[in-house]
Amino acid sequence: MTFREVMSVGGRMTLGVLVGLQLLDSVDGSMFAVFAPEIRESLGITSAAIATVGALAGVMVSLAALPLGLLGDRRRRTTIAGLCTLAWAVAAGLLGLVQNLWQVAMTRILAGIGKANEGPIQMSILTDAYPPAGRGRVLGLHRGAQPLGIVAGPLVAALFAAVVPTGYEPWRWAFAFVAVSGLVLGVATLRLREPVRGRFEQEALPGGEPLPDLSARPKQGRGLDPGARPLPLSAAFARLRKIRTFSFVMIALGAFGLCLTTVPIYLNLILEDHLGQGTTARGMIAAVGALGGLAGAVLGGIYSDRLFRRSPTASLYLAGGALAVLGIGFAVQAYSPNVATFVVSGMLTQAMTFAGLVPLSLIVASVTPPELRATAFALVGLYLAVVGGLGGALLTGLAERLWGAQAAIAVVAPAASIVAGLMLVRGAAHLLHDIRANHR
Repeated sequence: MTFREVMSVGGRMTLGVLVGLQLLDSVDGSMFAVFAPEIRESLGITSAAIATVGALAGVMVSLAALPLGLLGDRRRRTTIAGLCTLAWAVAAGLLGLVQNLWQVAMTRILAGIGKANEGPIQMSILTDAYPPAGRGRVLGLHRGAQPLGIVAGPLVAALFAAVVPTGYEPWRWAFAFVAVSGLVLGVATLRLREPVRGRFEQEALPGGEPLPDLSARPKQGRGLDPGARPLPLSAAFARLRKIRTFSFVMIALGAFGLCLTTVPIYLNLILEDHLGQGTTARGMIAAVGALGGLAGAVLGGIYSDRLFRRSPTASLYLAGGALAVLGIGFAVQAYSPNVATFVVSGMLTQAMTFAGLVPLSLIVASVTPPELRATAFALVGLYLAVVGGLGGALLTGLAERLWGAQAAIAVVAPAASIVAGLMLVRGAAHLLHDIRANHR
């Protein structure tokens, strides 16, 4: 199926608006990092305080994802995404008006809650709006907006710094601009058509095997059975735990999270301590590295679609292989003799990250019931950020105290990524069975 045909089924508006939301979310985060020194000086707060406040949005994304996922399996998802976006836009606007630390903290907490819809709600909408034959490319474009925003954020910040006089505090005007953009996208999201849950579940399995006849299921309405009562929370979790592929994916994401959340912090310290790069230079290095992530997301989307049509198992192997070699790239970055080596290995590492995450999202969508997909995608983010993040902070922190930052990354990152890859390969043995079971 060509991409034009995929768009003719689900419409360009849904993908365009949700890619815009992902892009704006990423621009906000990278722009806050760029303007952190100016915000610190303007409000008279410490570097530690601004760093802690900067992390609040990410923490709230993790904490709010699961409640939003549960709500998304029970209510209209486009309304939830729109209201969350409007809340985030209000937070961005208020950030331009803050006068003290606590006001900044409250705006970032609200922003994190608003951003939390990206994983559970937006991914669920996309998987129900577009046919399985094109989901990889759709999810690849959506994922690709994240590294694109990392590149665009510093450019937007530089534009406002150049246009707005320093006395008028450019960072406040930059966040006001982002807030207006968020309001527009929030209203557009509220106007999106809600896709029918499980709309494409009656299509043939990859490889041509026919599915059971689901023609009696309703094609209109809020879900597969609009009259059915939502599963209780405990029953929903129990049902997801029975999906063997999904269980192995969760274990893999917990291990992968050790690399994804903590290691980049130590790499920034290495950039400063060993390669002598200041704040501005580190921001530019991160932006260049994100170009690799953009390429990985796009290519991962294209090739995961092709692989999934021929063999779903092969697409899971692609994800496992990409994540397994990820840690080696981090180890190379840790011992880079110069900035050029750090940048090139960083681009390759980012490419592997997104090339692995896109087919993995495709797999999660294929094995989880449509009425539980928002919860499933919420758990994906939760395992990455909480299980991997907290575990990574403890494990990498202990290793850093014992051996130093470089050796800690060289040991923890490859070990964690190999475990993640092996868990995905192990889960491949159950994949076809779980896909068939999801179509019954």
